Amino acid sequence: MRLTRAATLAVLFASAHAGASAAALGPSSGRLTVSGMLAGGGRFEIDADLKGGNFTGTGKVTVGGQSFEGPLLPRRSYLENGKCYFRFEQGRARGDISGKCDSSGMEGRFETFVAGDLRNGASSGRVTVAGGGMATAAAGQLPTAKLTCAYQDRRIGVRPGETTQFSLQSSNLATLTLAAGRYSAGRSAGGSFERVGADKIRLTSGPWSGALGTLEPDRSGRPAVVFHIEENRRPDGVHLVDPSTTRCTESRS
Repeated sequence: MRLTRAATLAVLFASAHAGASAAALGPSSGRLTVSGMLAGGGRFEIDADLKGGNFTGTGKVTVGGQSFEGPLLPRRSYLENGKCYFRFEQGRARGDISGKCDSSGMEGRFETFVAGDLRNGASSGRVTVAGGGMATAAAGQLPTAKLTCAYQDRRIGVRPGETTQFSLQSSNLATLTLAAGRYSAGRSAGGSFERVGADKIRLTSGPWSGALGTLEPDRSGRPAVVFHIEENRRPDGVHLVDPSTTRCTESRS
């Protein structure tokens, strides 16, 4: 029986987890490597150090008989909400590999541009952690600091050779501060909020009344609020907060 490429990647991911005791990656898990397959017969290798939720190191891909290696880009290579994001470049060549990850494996998507050849599809690989803690921050913790809110804007390339572009945009909330059942956003807006279950809050008055936020740690392990777009649309489909998922996190110097 012949397996499809997607099935082959799924088998690889399953074998990467077989016999391993998978644990969530902590924001400072230390040295690790990720190596695996890209749909279409390609391969990738990541050699990185994870500290404060950010990856530093190098990435390498081989697609269509062409290879390139480059440094992981700051602010584009990080761990957040159980997902790993790697972005590396060398000249015009670039690679994006992202997906769900833990201490034994990673499964997700990729996009590469090597020697004028643009490719994308499924990816799967094995994670090997060399050293560092595995501690994870508790979900459901209410942030006490002033948070800065933003969302990721995605623009899909429509012309030959154009790649999907991502940019960080300031949220309509601008900032968010929670205290004693009240919230303030931006310079003057605000209202009240309530806890919903163990790990959510709902804004119950003010300009963003009805918005549902999830209390989960950011990639550095600090308490944060995430307004997932799937949970924040009106019946007519219009977003309550921003056009895509909004993340409110502590500012970093």
